[in-house]
Amino acid sequence: MEQWLKWAIEIQSLAQAGIAYTDNNYDRERYERLREISAEMIKEKTEISLLWCL
Repeated sequence: MEQWLKWAIEIQSLAQAGIAYTDNNYDRERYERLREISAEMIKEKTEISLLWCL
C-alpha cells in the first residue's frame, strides 16, 4: 500500500474516533473536515467515489 493512502486512512480513522467521542461542536466540525479531506485525498488518487470514503 502506498504511503499517501496509509496516511489518508489514518487521518480518517482519527477523525472517526474524534467524532465518536467528542461532545464539543467545534471539535466535531474539525474532525468532520479532517474526514472530508482524507476522503478527497483518496478520491483524487483513485476512482473511488467520495460516498464510499466517508
